[in-house]
Amino acid sequence: MSLIKKALLCSGQGAQYVGMGRDLCASEKVADDTFQEASDALGLDMRQLCFASTNAELARTENTQPAILTHSMAQFRVLMEREDLDVDLVAGHSLGEITALTIAGAIAFPDAVRLARRRGQYMQQAVPEGRGLMLAIRTRDHAEIAALCATVAEETHEVVSVSNLNSNTQIVVAGHRAAVLRVHEIAEERGLRAVILNVSVPFHCALMEPVAAALREDLAGIAIAEPRIPVLSNVTGRPYGSAAEVPDLLARQVVEPVRWVDDLTYLRMNGFNYAVELGPGDTLAKFSRHTYSEIRTFPYDREQGRTDLHRMIERTTFPFVSRALGVAAATRNTNFDAEAYDTGVVKPYHRLRRMNTALGREERAATTEEMREAMDLLLTILRTKGVRPEERRVRVEELLRDTRTADVFAALDPSGP
Repeated sequence: MSLIKKALLCSGQGAQYVGMGRDLCASEKVADDTFQEASDALGLDMRQLCFASTNAELARTENTQPAILTHSMAQFRVLMEREDLDVDLVAGHSLGEITALTIAGAIAFPDAVRLARRRGQYMQQAVPEGRGLMLAIRTRDHAEIAALCATVAEETHEVVSVSNLNSNTQIVVAGHRAAVLRVHEIAEERGLRAVILNVSVPFHCALMEPVAAALREDLAGIAIAEPRIPVLSNVTGRPYGSAAEVPDLLARQVVEPVRWVDDLTYLRMNGFNYAVELGPGDTLAKFSRHTYSEIRTFPYDREQGRTDLHRMIERTTFPFVSRALGVAAATRNTNFDAEAYDTGVVKPYHRLRRMNTALGREERAATTEEMREAMDLLLTILRTKGVRPEERRVRVEELLRDTRTADVFAALDPSGP
Protein backbone atom coordinates (compact mmCIF):
# COMPACT_ATOMS: atom_id res chain seq x y z
CA MET A 1 0.00 0.00 0.00
CA SER A 2 1.35 3.44 -0.91
CA LEU A 3 2.30 6.09 1.62
CA ILE A 4 -0.35 8.47 0.25
CA LYS A 5 -3.63 6.60 0.75
CA LYS A 6 -6.43 7.37 -1.67
CA ALA A 7 -10.08 6.29 -1.82
CA LEU A 8 -12.85 6.52 -4.39
CA LEU A 9 -16.35 7.45 -3.16
CA CYS A 10 -19.27 6.58 -5.45
CA SER A 11 -22.49 8.62 -5.47
CA GLY A 12 -25.93 7.33 -4.65
CA GLN A 13 -29.38 8.42 -5.76
CA GLY A 14 -30.39 12.05 -5.39
CA ALA A 15 -27.46 13.77 -7.07
CA GLN A 16 -28.64 13.15 -10.64
CA TYR A 17 -29.31 15.97 -13.10
CA VAL A 18 -30.28 16.12 -16.76
CA GLY A 19 -27.12 16.56 -18.82
CA MET A 20 -24.83 14.58 -16.53
CA GLY A 21 -22.03 12.99 -18.53
CA ARG A 22 -22.74 14.90 -21.77
CA ASP A 23 -19.50 16.91 -21.80
CA LEU A 24 -17.49 13.92 -20.63
CA CYS A 25 -18.76 11.75 -23.49
CA ALA A 26 -18.12 14.53 -26.00
CA SER A 27 -14.47 14.82 -24.98
CA GLU A 28 -13.50 11.30 -23.86
CA LYS A 29 -14.03 8.20 -26.01
CA VAL A 30 -13.78 5.84 -23.03
CA ALA A 31 -16.73 7.65 -21.40
CA ASP A 32 -18.83 7.46 -24.56
CA ASP A 33 -17.97 3.76 -24.87
CA THR A 34 -19.12 3.25 -21.27
CA PHE A 35 -22.52 4.80 -22.00
CA GLN A 36 -22.82 2.60 -25.10
CA GLU A 37 -21.92 -0.50 -23.09
CA ALA A 38 -24.67 0.34 -20.58
CA SER A 39 -27.17 1.00 -23.38
CA ASP A 40 -26.40 -2.38 -24.93
CA ALA A 41 -26.75 -4.15 -21.57
CA LEU A 42 -30.15 -2.59 -20.84
CA GLY A 43 -31.63 -2.14 -24.31
CA LEU A 44 -32.09 1.49 -23.26
CA ASP A 45 -30.49 4.64 -24.71
CA MET A 46 -28.50 5.87 -21.71
CA ARG A 47 -27.28 8.97 -23.54
CA GLN A 48 -30.85 10.03 -24.23
CA LEU A 49 -31.87 9.30 -20.63
CA CYS A 50 -28.98 11.20 -19.04
CA PHE A 51 -28.52 14.02 -21.55
CA ALA A 52 -31.98 14.87 -22.85
CA SER A 53 -34.79 13.40 -20.73
CA THR A 54 -36.90 15.36 -18.27
CA ASN A 55 -36.09 15.75 -14.59
CA ALA A 56 -39.16 13.64 -13.78
CA GLU A 57 -38.09 10.82 -16.10
CA LEU A 58 -34.53 10.77 -14.80
CA ALA A 59 -35.79 10.90 -11.19
CA ARG A 60 -37.71 7.63 -11.56
CA THR A 61 -35.61 5.32 -9.42
CA GLU A 62 -35.54 2.55 -12.05
CA ASN A 63 -33.85 5.10 -14.36
CA THR A 64 -31.83 7.01 -11.78
CA GLN A 65 -29.93 4.02 -10.47
CA PRO A 66 -28.46 2.67 -13.74
CA ALA A 67 -27.89 6.25 -14.92
CA ILE A 68 -25.79 7.21 -11.89
CA LEU A 69 -23.87 3.93 -12.00
CA THR A 70 -23.08 4.47 -15.70
CA HIS A 71 -22.02 8.07 -15.16
CA SER A 72 -19.82 7.08 -12.22
CA MET A 73 -18.13 4.27 -14.18
CA ALA A 74 -17.51 6.61 -17.11
CA GLN A 75 -15.82 9.07 -14.75
CA PHE A 76 -13.76 6.27 -13.20
CA ARG A 77 -12.46 5.12 -16.57
CA VAL A 78 -11.59 8.67 -17.58
CA LEU A 79 -9.84 9.22 -14.25
CA MET A 80 -7.72 6.10 -14.79
CA GLU A 81 -6.77 7.19 -18.31
CA ARG A 82 -5.87 10.72 -17.25
CA GLU A 83 -4.21 10.10 -13.91
CA ASP A 84 -3.60 6.31 -13.62
CA LEU A 85 -4.43 6.72 -9.94
CA ASP A 86 -3.37 3.95 -7.57
CA VAL A 87 -6.53 3.36 -5.50
CA ASP A 88 -6.33 1.86 -2.01
CA LEU A 89 -10.06 1.53 -1.23
CA VAL A 90 -13.51 2.11 -2.76
CA ALA A 91 -16.76 2.99 -0.99
CA GLY A 92 -20.21 3.83 -2.30
CA HIS A 93 -23.30 5.46 -0.83
CA SER A 94 -26.30 3.11 -1.20
CA LEU A 95 -26.49 2.43 -4.97
CA GLY A 96 -22.87 3.60 -5.08
CA GLU A 97 -21.83 0.43 -3.29
CA ILE A 98 -22.69 -1.52 -6.46
CA THR A 99 -20.53 0.94 -8.41
CA ALA A 100 -17.71 0.42 -5.90
CA LEU A 101 -17.90 -3.36 -6.29
CA THR A 102 -17.82 -2.92 -10.07
CA ILE A 103 -14.74 -0.70 -9.90
CA ALA A 104 -13.09 -3.33 -7.68
CA GLY A 105 -13.78 -6.03 -10.27
CA ALA A 106 -16.24 -7.99 -8.15
CA ILE A 107 -19.20 -7.44 -10.52
CA ALA A 108 -18.94 -7.08 -14.30
CA PHE A 109 -20.22 -3.71 -15.54
CA PRO A 110 -23.07 -5.11 -17.72
CA ASP A 111 -24.27 -7.20 -14.76
CA ALA A 112 -23.98 -4.19 -12.45
CA VAL A 113 -26.01 -1.86 -14.63
CA ARG A 114 -28.75 -4.49 -15.04
CA LEU A 115 -28.75 -5.08 -11.28
CA ALA A 116 -29.08 -1.34 -10.64
CA ARG A 117 -32.02 -1.15 -13.05
CA ARG A 118 -33.84 -4.05 -11.36
CA ARG A 119 -33.03 -2.68 -7.90
CA GLY A 120 -34.75 0.54 -8.89
CA GLN A 121 -37.75 -1.31 -10.33
CA TYR A 122 -38.14 -3.42 -7.19
CA MET A 123 -37.99 -0.32 -5.01
CA GLN A 124 -40.57 1.50 -7.14
CA GLN A 125 -42.93 -1.49 -6.87
CA ALA A 126 -42.42 -2.10 -3.14
CA VAL A 127 -44.31 0.96 -1.90
CA PRO A 128 -47.27 2.56 -3.73
CA GLU A 129 -46.72 6.12 -4.94
CA GLY A 130 -47.32 8.60 -2.13
CA ARG A 131 -47.29 6.02 0.69
CA GLY A 132 -43.70 6.60 1.76
CA LEU A 133 -41.46 9.56 2.56
CA MET A 134 -37.90 10.39 3.48
CA LEU A 135 -36.87 13.27 5.73
CA ALA A 136 -33.43 14.83 6.16
CA ILE A 137 -32.72 16.34 9.59
CA ARG A 138 -29.79 18.58 10.46
CA THR A 139 -28.54 17.49 13.86
CA ARG A 140 -25.48 16.13 15.63
CA ASP A 141 -27.56 14.03 18.02
CA HIS A 142 -28.24 10.90 15.97
CA ALA A 143 -29.37 8.96 19.04
CA GLU A 144 -32.14 11.51 19.68
CA ILE A 145 -33.59 10.97 16.20
CA ALA A 146 -33.36 7.19 16.47
CA ALA A 147 -35.28 7.34 19.75
CA LEU A 148 -37.85 9.71 18.25
CA CYS A 149 -38.44 7.32 15.33
CA ALA A 150 -38.94 4.40 17.71
CA THR A 151 -41.49 6.38 19.72
CA VAL A 152 -43.45 7.50 16.65
CA ALA A 153 -43.40 3.99 15.16
CA GLU A 154 -44.87 2.60 18.38
CA GLU A 155 -47.53 5.33 18.55
CA THR A 156 -48.61 5.12 14.90
CA HIS A 157 -48.03 1.37 14.32
CA GLU A 158 -46.27 2.37 11.11
CA VAL A 159 -42.72 2.08 9.84
CA VAL A 160 -40.35 4.98 10.46
CA SER A 161 -36.64 4.58 11.19
CA VAL A 162 -33.20 6.01 10.57
CA SER A 163 -32.23 5.27 6.96
CA ASN A 164 -29.02 7.25 6.43
CA LEU A 165 -26.27 8.44 8.75
CA ASN A 166 -24.79 10.77 6.15
CA SER A 167 -22.51 13.05 8.14
CA ASN A 168 -21.96 14.33 11.65
CA THR A 169 -24.60 16.97 10.92
CA GLN A 170 -27.20 15.11 8.81
CA ILE A 171 -29.40 12.10 9.42
CA VAL A 172 -32.23 10.82 7.20
CA VAL A 173 -35.33 8.90 8.27
CA ALA A 174 -37.68 6.88 6.07
CA GLY A 175 -40.96 5.04 6.32
CA HIS A 176 -44.71 5.44 5.96
CA ARG A 177 -45.83 8.92 5.01
CA ALA A 178 -47.87 9.71 8.14
CA ALA A 179 -45.16 8.50 10.51
CA VAL A 180 -42.42 10.47 8.74
CA LEU A 181 -44.58 13.60 8.80
CA ARG A 182 -45.03 13.15 12.55
CA VAL A 183 -41.24 12.92 13.02
CA HIS A 184 -40.94 16.06 10.88
CA GLU A 185 -43.42 17.90 13.08
CA ILE A 186 -41.70 16.95 16.33
CA ALA A 187 -38.22 17.70 14.97
CA GLU A 188 -39.27 21.21 14.01
CA GLU A 189 -40.91 21.70 17.41
CA ARG A 190 -37.50 20.91 18.91
CA GLY A 191 -35.88 23.59 16.77
CA LEU A 192 -34.26 21.23 14.28
CA ARG A 193 -34.07 21.96 10.58
CA ALA A 194 -35.87 19.19 8.67
CA VAL A 195 -36.57 18.86 4.95
CA ILE A 196 -38.80 16.37 3.13
CA LEU A 197 -36.77 14.77 0.33
CA ASN A 198 -38.05 14.73 -3.23
CA VAL A 199 -38.18 10.95 -3.60
CA SER A 200 -41.13 8.66 -4.21
CA VAL A 201 -39.69 5.65 -2.40
CA PRO A 202 -38.59 5.35 1.26
CA PHE A 203 -35.21 3.65 0.93
CA HIS A 204 -33.30 1.72 3.61
CA CYS A 205 -36.16 0.79 5.92
CA ALA A 206 -38.35 -2.23 6.64
CA LEU A 207 -40.67 -1.34 3.74
CA MET A 208 -37.90 -2.54 1.42
CA GLU A 209 -38.05 -6.18 2.64
CA PRO A 210 -39.52 -7.39 -0.69
CA VAL A 211 -36.63 -5.65 -2.47
CA ALA A 212 -34.07 -7.45 -0.32
CA ALA A 213 -35.63 -10.82 -1.13
CA ALA A 214 -35.69 -10.08 -4.87
CA LEU A 215 -32.09 -8.86 -4.84
CA ARG A 216 -30.92 -12.05 -3.14
CA GLU A 217 -32.44 -14.06 -5.98
CA ASP A 218 -30.86 -11.85 -8.64
CA LEU A 219 -27.45 -11.86 -6.99
CA ALA A 220 -27.50 -15.65 -6.84
CA GLY A 221 -27.44 -15.63 -10.64
CA ILE A 222 -24.57 -13.15 -11.03
CA ALA A 223 -20.91 -14.15 -11.12
CA ILE A 224 -19.16 -12.33 -8.26
CA ALA A 225 -15.36 -12.27 -8.10
CA GLU A 226 -13.05 -11.41 -5.22
CA PRO A 227 -12.62 -7.61 -5.12
CA ARG A 228 -9.19 -6.50 -6.37
CA ILE A 229 -9.43 -3.41 -4.15
CA PRO A 230 -10.97 -3.29 -0.64
CA VAL A 231 -14.64 -2.19 -0.74
CA LEU A 232 -16.48 -0.81 2.29
CA SER A 233 -19.95 -2.10 3.16
CA ASN A 234 -22.66 0.41 4.11
CA VAL A 235 -24.08 -2.15 6.52
CA THR A 236 -20.91 -2.82 8.52
CA GLY A 237 -18.70 0.20 7.82
CA ARG A 238 -15.89 -2.32 7.20
CA PRO A 239 -14.36 -3.84 4.06
CA TYR A 240 -15.96 -6.91 2.52
CA GLY A 241 -14.14 -10.00 3.75
CA SER A 242 -14.78 -11.99 0.58
CA ALA A 243 -16.96 -12.21 -2.52
CA ALA A 244 -19.25 -14.60 -0.63
CA GLU A 245 -20.46 -11.70 1.53
CA VAL A 246 -21.66 -9.59 -1.40
CA PRO A 247 -25.19 -11.03 -1.91
CA ASP A 248 -26.11 -10.87 1.78
CA LEU A 249 -24.70 -7.40 2.45
CA LEU A 250 -26.17 -5.84 -0.71
CA ALA A 251 -29.58 -7.32 0.15
CA ARG A 252 -29.40 -6.19 3.79
CA GLN A 253 -28.32 -2.73 2.68
CA VAL A 254 -31.76 -1.85 1.28
CA VAL A 255 -33.49 -2.48 4.65
CA GLU A 256 -30.75 -1.25 7.00
CA PRO A 257 -29.33 2.25 7.46
CA VAL A 258 -26.55 3.51 5.20
CA ARG A 259 -23.79 4.05 7.77
CA TRP A 260 -21.85 6.57 5.72
CA VAL A 261 -20.36 8.17 8.83
CA ASP A 262 -18.89 4.76 9.68
CA ASP A 263 -17.36 4.54 6.21
CA LEU A 264 -15.78 7.98 6.63
CA THR A 265 -14.59 7.03 10.11
CA TYR A 266 -12.89 3.96 8.64
CA LEU A 267 -11.02 6.20 6.18
CA ARG A 268 -9.94 8.53 8.95
CA MET A 269 -8.87 5.79 11.36
CA ASN A 270 -6.83 4.10 8.64
CA GLY A 271 -4.92 7.19 7.61
CA PHE A 272 -6.45 8.02 4.24
CA ASN A 273 -5.16 11.30 2.83
CA TYR A 274 -7.79 12.15 0.25
CA ALA A 275 -10.69 10.80 -1.79
CA VAL A 276 -12.22 11.30 -5.22
CA GLU A 277 -16.00 11.49 -5.55
CA LEU A 278 -17.37 9.75 -8.64
CA GLY A 279 -20.84 10.50 -9.92
CA PRO A 280 -22.97 13.60 -10.40
CA GLY A 281 -22.56 16.62 -8.13
CA ASP A 282 -20.57 16.98 -4.93
CA THR A 283 -22.84 15.58 -2.21
CA LEU A 284 -20.28 13.14 -0.83
CA ALA A 285 -17.59 15.82 -0.74
CA LYS A 286 -19.93 17.87 1.46
CA PHE A 287 -20.55 14.90 3.75
CA SER A 288 -16.78 14.45 4.09
CA ARG A 289 -16.27 18.13 4.87
CA HIS A 290 -18.98 18.11 7.55
CA THR A 291 -17.66 14.93 9.18
CA TYR A 292 -13.86 14.80 8.89
CA SER A 293 -12.56 17.87 7.09
CA GLU A 294 -9.03 16.43 7.03
CA ILE A 295 -10.14 13.84 4.44
CA ARG A 296 -10.23 16.16 1.46
CA THR A 297 -12.65 14.89 -1.18
CA PHE A 298 -12.42 16.01 -4.81
CA PRO A 299 -15.74 15.87 -6.74
CA TYR A 300 -14.74 14.67 -10.22
CA ASP A 301 -17.95 16.07 -11.69
CA ARG A 302 -16.74 19.62 -10.96
CA GLU A 303 -14.03 21.26 -13.06
CA GLN A 304 -12.44 22.74 -9.95
CA GLY A 305 -12.47 19.31 -8.34
CA ARG A 306 -10.61 17.80 -11.30
CA THR A 307 -8.08 20.64 -11.32
CA ASP A 308 -7.47 20.43 -7.58
CA LEU A 309 -7.14 16.64 -7.77
CA HIS A 310 -4.49 16.86 -10.49
CA ARG A 311 -2.53 19.33 -8.40
CA MET A 312 -2.82 17.05 -5.37
CA ILE A 313 -1.52 14.09 -7.38
CA GLU A 314 1.42 16.10 -8.65
CA ARG A 315 2.18 17.41 -5.17
CA THR A 316 2.06 13.98 -3.54
CA THR A 317 4.05 12.13 -6.19
CA PHE A 318 7.50 11.56 -4.73
CA PRO A 319 10.66 12.32 -6.77
CA PHE A 320 12.07 8.93 -7.70
CA VAL A 321 15.67 9.24 -6.46
CA SER A 322 14.60 10.91 -3.21
CA ARG A 323 12.07 8.16 -2.54
CA ALA A 324 14.63 5.45 -3.40
CA LEU A 325 16.95 7.00 -0.82
CA GLY A 326 14.19 6.78 1.76
CA VAL A 327 13.55 3.11 1.00
CA ALA A 328 17.27 2.34 1.28
CA ALA A 329 17.62 4.14 4.61
CA ALA A 330 14.46 2.66 6.14
CA THR A 331 15.29 -0.97 5.38
CA ARG A 332 16.78 -3.02 8.23
CA ASN A 333 20.26 -4.50 7.72
CA THR A 334 21.01 -8.16 8.53
CA ASN A 335 24.47 -8.32 6.91
CA PHE A 336 27.29 -7.63 9.37
CA ASP A 337 30.19 -8.25 6.97
CA ALA A 338 31.88 -4.82 7.14
CA GLU A 339 33.58 -5.08 3.76
CA ALA A 340 30.46 -6.27 1.97
CA TYR A 341 28.40 -3.55 3.69
CA ASP A 342 30.81 -0.83 2.57
CA THR A 343 30.80 -2.07 -1.02
CA GLY A 344 27.12 -2.95 -1.35
CA VAL A 345 25.43 -0.39 0.92
CA VAL A 346 27.59 2.62 1.81
CA LYS A 347 28.99 3.33 -1.65
CA PRO A 348 25.69 2.87 -3.55
CA TYR A 349 23.90 5.00 -0.93
CA HIS A 350 26.44 7.82 -1.34
CA ARG A 351 25.97 7.62 -5.11
CA LEU A 352 22.19 7.96 -4.64
CA ARG A 353 22.70 10.97 -2.39
CA ARG A 354 24.95 12.66 -4.96
CA MET A 355 22.35 12.03 -7.68
CA ASN A 356 19.57 13.46 -5.50
CA THR A 357 21.62 16.54 -4.61
CA ALA A 358 22.42 17.20 -8.27
CA LEU A 359 18.75 16.87 -9.29
CA GLY A 360 17.74 19.30 -6.56
CA ARG A 361 20.42 21.78 -7.59
CA GLU A 362 19.34 21.57 -11.23
CA GLU A 363 15.63 21.69 -10.24
CA ARG A 364 14.61 18.84 -12.53
CA ALA A 365 13.22 15.32 -12.39
CA ALA A 366 15.37 12.28 -13.01
CA THR A 367 15.65 11.01 -16.57
CA THR A 368 14.68 7.43 -17.39
CA GLU A 369 18.36 6.46 -17.44
CA GLU A 370 18.93 8.07 -14.04
CA MET A 371 15.89 6.30 -12.58
CA ARG A 372 17.17 2.97 -13.85
CA GLU A 373 20.59 3.63 -12.36
CA ALA A 374 18.96 4.58 -9.06
CA MET A 375 16.92 1.35 -9.13
CA ASP A 376 20.06 -0.72 -9.71
CA LEU A 377 21.75 1.01 -6.76
CA LEU A 378 18.70 0.46 -4.54
CA LEU A 379 18.47 -3.25 -5.40
CA THR A 380 22.18 -3.64 -4.68
CA ILE A 381 21.62 -2.07 -1.26
CA LEU A 382 18.58 -4.25 -0.49
CA ARG A 383 20.32 -7.46 -1.55
CA THR A 384 23.46 -6.60 0.41
CA LYS A 385 21.38 -5.84 3.51
CA GLY A 386 19.96 -9.35 3.25
CA VAL A 387 16.39 -8.33 2.41
CA ARG A 388 14.35 -11.37 1.39
CA PRO A 389 13.04 -11.54 -2.21
CA GLU A 390 9.36 -11.08 -1.24
CA GLU A 391 10.12 -8.02 0.91
CA ARG A 392 12.24 -6.57 -1.92
CA ARG A 393 9.31 -6.98 -4.28
CA VAL A 394 6.91 -5.25 -1.87
CA ARG A 395 9.26 -2.33 -1.23
CA VAL A 396 9.93 -1.79 -4.93
CA GLU A 397 6.22 -1.95 -5.77
CA GLU A 398 5.56 0.73 -3.13
CA LEU A 399 8.32 2.86 -4.65
CA LEU A 400 6.83 2.54 -8.14
CA ARG A 401 3.34 3.41 -6.89
CA ASP A 402 4.50 6.39 -4.86
CA THR A 403 6.50 7.78 -7.79
CA ARG A 404 4.08 6.70 -10.56
CA THR A 405 6.92 5.05 -12.51
CA ALA A 406 5.68 1.47 -12.94
CA ASP A 407 5.79 1.88 -16.74
CA VAL A 408 9.55 2.58 -16.62
CA PHE A 409 10.21 -0.74 -14.89
CA ALA A 410 7.58 -2.96 -16.50
CA ALA A 411 10.05 -5.82 -17.06
CA LEU A 412 11.75 -5.59 -13.66
CA ASP A 413 11.73 -8.54 -11.24
CA PRO A 414 12.91 -7.04 -7.92
CA SER A 415 12.76 -10.42 -6.19
CA GLY A 416 15.35 -11.92 -8.55
CA PRO A 417 18.99 -12.56 -7.58
